[in-house]
Amino acid sequence: MLRSLMSGVSGARGHQTFLDVVANNIANINTVGFKKSSVTFQDLLYQTHRGAMPPGEGRGGVNSVQVGLGVRVAAIETIHTQGNINFTGGNTDVAIQGEGYFVVMDGNNRLFTRGGNFMLDSDNKVVQSGTGYRVQGFQMVTDPTDPTKYNRSSSLTDITIPVGSKMEARATQTVGFRCNLDSRSPLVDQATWDPATWDPYADPPMDPPPTASSHKSQIEIFDSLGNAHNLEVLWVHTGDGDPNQWSWVAYLPDGNPPFTARGSLTFGPDGKPAAGAVTQPTVNIDFTSLGAASSDIVLDFAGESFDKPPIEGVTQYGSPFTTKGYFQDGCAMGVMDSFSVSADGTVVGTYDNGQNIPLYKLSLATFINPSGLTKVGDTVFRESTNSGLARIGVPLEDGAGALIGGALEMSNIDLTEEFTRLITAQRGFQA
Repeated sequence: MLRSLMSGVSGARGHQTFLDVVANNIANINTVGFKKSSVTFQDLLYQTHRGAMPPGEGRGGVNSVQVGLGVRVAAIETIHTQGNINFTGGNTDVAIQGEGYFVVMDGNNRLFTRGGNFMLDSDNKVVQSGTGYRVQGFQMVTDPTDPTKYNRSSSLTDITIPVGSKMEARATQTVGFRCNLDSRSPLVDQATWDPATWDPYADPPMDPPPTASSHKSQIEIFDSLGNAHNLEVLWVHTGDGDPNQWSWVAYLPDGNPPFTARGSLTFGPDGKPAAGAVTQPTVNIDFTSLGAASSDIVLDFAGESFDKPPIEGVTQYGSPFTTKGYFQDGCAMGVMDSFSVSADGTVVGTYDNGQNIPLYKLSLATFINPSGLTKVGDTVFRESTNSGLARIGVPLEDGAGALIGGALEMSNIDLTEEFTRLITAQRGFQA
């Protein structure tokens, strides 16, 4: 009798744990990033009254006689399935679609979470709201070989987004040109139009080159004070006996300040700049009359400043004129007024001068056994000996999921399933 009572006690204890787990799941139905738990039972132990006997001569085998002595909770597993995505519109809210966990720091302790309910604190650091855990990421730095690209640093750091901070004005140092000059255009007789003497500021104006043999490219550049100027480059198929030679004249159409630079570009029979051609001329524009510094600007016609192949620069093929300026590295002064998070985790600062600058990449950690992570409250996890070491990377790489800005991942709890389990647990407890 006492043995049966103690077996019942073990059952009551086990189902009480079952009820506790289900109740905790239901209580966290609206908790951001919460992962539900599931209980698995296992019989406790057995008292053997008689052991099993094998078959013998004239007699069959006999099974053992055992009495069970109760039940125990074998495991409480955390179920790391995807939760529903709830769009909030907040630029600090971020949801994970797929595998991975945000990396946050509590002092010197590294923790992991699916809760992307972030905010900016008074130091402009991105922290988890309600806990103050500092969100970790990789800082983005300009590629030294290509100013149009940014590379991420190799070490984790706190993410700081200086909203309201100024970006200083930056004088243009490099202008990139690309696309095509039409090789079918007729050559211009330099006796009728000479690129060495043509003056864009002449009064009265000098005759322009023939339209069929010329092409203009315009791009906005900046001086050291952030003043914008339109730089125009006139391309003319002069040739001087060589159908693969083009003359160019660079100038500021408004003449403020007056500036003219000249040169030529020779192409090979493959349509790309010929070997030895001057593809990176440097021009000087004296902005001192405007209070700005004088600027030396590289005009890149072959993509060399950006480590690009010649085909990505200016070419000469039998196709229409398309040559244009596509890049310049100057800007006016700006103030960061917003930021956003892209699917690959890049935090992009938006300035009111039109500049969009990658600042950081949010980090994501993946694990061999996510169910082995230890819950420590505040919807965060810690590594355990059975979870495996954190493999820290960035979204969309090495199996990590994508990020959704302006959204939160809600709990993965199915309320109908939990109420069904609650009824099951209650019946077991009553029995």
